[in-house]
Amino acid sequence: MNKRWIRRLLFTLIVVAVIVPAVMATGWIGTETLVEKTSDAEFCTSCHTMEPFATSHAQDVHGGNNPGGVVAHCTDCHLPHDSAAEHLFAKAKTGTRDAIAQAIYPIHKPDWIADLEKRAEYVYDSGCLSCHAALKEATSDDPAALAAHKAYFGGDVGDGCVSCHANVGHKNLRVMLDDHFDEVSLSEMPGDQGDAPVDPPLPAEEDKPAQGATGSEDA
Repeated sequence: MNKRWIRRLLFTLIVVAVIVPAVMATGWIGTETLVEKTSDAEFCTSCHTMEPFATSHAQDVHGGNNPGGVVAHCTDCHLPHDSAAEHLFAKAKTGTRDAIAQAIYPIHKPDWIADLEKRAEYVYDSGCLSCHAALKEATSDDPAALAAHKAYFGGDVGDGCVSCHANVGHKNLRVMLDDHFDEVSLSEMPGDQGDAPVDPPLPAEEDKPAQGATGSEDA
C-alpha cells in the first residue's frame, strides 16, 4: 500500500472518528436548545393572541402558583410525549398552524369559547402522565379523585384527563379571554364562567355473583 492510500485511509478514519460525531453532537445540542427555547410561555406569547393564555397559566398551580414554584411549560401539556419523533413532528405541525392562524387573525377570528370544548384535541394525556407518572398507584384523601382515576385507568374516560380537569393549567381563562378580545363576551358564557368542577365519572361496577350462589366448598 503506497503512501497516498495510507493518507486517504487516515483521513477517512479521522472523519469517521472525529468529524462525524462532532457534527452529530452539534446537531443534537442545537435541536435540544431550539426545542427548549420554543417551549415556554415567553416564546408562545410572542404571538399577541396567546397573551391571555399565558396570563391565566401564570395564575394557575401548573404555571408556578404553588408552594414549590414548579412550572409546567406550554409544550409539557400541549404536545405528545410518547416518543421524540412524535413530539418533534407535532411541534412543527402545531407551530406552523399557529403561525398561519396568527397571520390571518385580522380576517378570521377563532371562536375562542367554542374551541375550549375541543381541549382534548390539544391537551395530551402523555404530557400529564410524564409528570404524574405514579398516578395509577397514588393514594388520595379525596374519594371522588380515587374513583375518577380508577375509571380513567380502567378505560372508562373517553376524552382523557381534561374530560374531568376541564380548566387545568389556565385559571380564570374565560375571564382573561373576555378582557383581551373584543369578540369574546363574558355575558354570553355559562354562569359558572368555566371555573366550576366537572363531576368525575364513576368506575363501572364489577359483576357480582348472584345472591345465594355458593362455591363448591360449601356444597
